[in-house]
Amino acid sequence: MLIGVIKEQTKGEKRVAATPDIVAELIADGIEVWVEKGAGKSAGYSDESYALRGAKIENSAHKICSAANMLFKIWAPFGAEWRYLKHSPIILADFSHLRRWPNMPIRAFALNKIPRISRAQNMDILSSQSNLAGYKVALHALNTVNRSAPLMITAAGTLPPLKVLVWGLGVAGLQAAATLKRNGAKVYASDIRHETVEQAASVGAIFIPPENIVSKIAEFDIIITTAGNDGHAPLLIDCKTFSQIPSANLVFDLSGNVKREIVAQNLFRVHNAASDVANSASQLFARNLYNFFRLIYDFPSQNINFDFNDEIIKQTYIGEMRNV
Repeated sequence: MLIGVIKEQTKGEKRVAATPDIVAELIADGIEVWVEKGAGKSAGYSDESYALRGAKIENSAHKICSAANMLFKIWAPFGAEWRYLKHSPIILADFSHLRRWPNMPIRAFALNKIPRISRAQNMDILSSQSNLAGYKVALHALNTVNRSAPLMITAAGTLPPLKVLVWGLGVAGLQAAATLKRNGAKVYASDIRHETVEQAASVGAIFIPPENIVSKIAEFDIIITTAGNDGHAPLLIDCKTFSQIPSANLVFDLSGNVKREIVAQNLFRVHNAASDVANSASQLFARNLYNFFRLIYDFPSQNINFDFNDEIIKQTYIGEMRNV
């Protein structure tokens, strides 16, 4: 079995799908690994660090794709990468943003389709990356706002804490709320799911019922929307609601919850926030891929396990399809 790791071509992507530590574990398992030169550079992993773990460093992504039995990737193939895949290696990647592909047979496992079951938690790329995205968008908001976050009582006067609303309490929202709370902000949170009332309290946030948000929308110094994910996200802020937000107050849209037509200086649409902490994000993503690989690879026979009685394999496999 030869696994290939190539440099991501998606604009702005800094992550890499296999870290040197994961390469070392694969090689210890008897797997050969080829890594494209510079694939890990943006995430802080040098070619030398891969070579020291036993990987072969190759200059050509085309050569890697032609030789590999399997590719570890962050994203599904992009642009010119399709031309490299006539050999049809099995691809492990996030296919969430891909709607169509060229007219060619593909065997792939879409890890964005990992079922939310306990057995699959260590393979769940959406959870691991959303956790870091929530952390990063909170820091981005704190670094952008022109006010201090915590309550400060000084001889010159008292500065009240920032009032922040985190709207959407999935993995990203909970981490954003926790990060803001640790930095001293007064955090409010909301979600349509009843169970998130206790989850909000667990990270120190004050829960606000969704039906009460619009009437309070002007009160928050920062609003962070994290409901769903881009392309599958509910509309939370339309033009009328946005018009009620003072221009000095900032909105950070992590998941695509603000109406796309809205353009404003105080609106920040945050794309692929996990890539901004590429070193840490790569560590988690690579571990997710490795855990999934150990599920689908039968070591004695050195073949891929296509046991569709396994819920994880059945839900993630998208082979022989022409479009997603």
